[in-house]
Amino acid sequence: MAKDQLFLLTAPFEDRPGEMWFCADCALMEGALLANPHWEDRILVRRCAFPRPRQEILEMLGENNQGMPALIFGDPARATANAEKFGGYSFITDPGEITAYLAKTYGGAGPHP
Repeated sequence: MAKDQLFLLTAPFEDRPGEMWFCADCALMEGALLANPHWEDRILVRRCAFPRPRQEILEMLGENNQGMPALIFGDPARATANAEKFGGYSFITDPGEITAYLAKTYGGAGPHP
């Protein structure tokens, strides 16, 4: 069975000359990974540069689904009810849903209600 893949934007990045940024949702995911380091042993975390096209994710989810964070299910049968689909892949992009899924599937700390 293929591993789940979590795509995150690498921080910091420059969107306009001289202005550095980070993606708030990706930063939340990085914090969840720090709280649950064992997740990185179970899933594939792929950090991508900001500029588009983001070839790594584009090849799997198409041009219109390059936003991050994105969790692509290694096994489409494990996809959550809210999962979107593109080609043969199922994926979710909401950081709360991603962290809840990872905690339920791989154990560890999930988002506080």
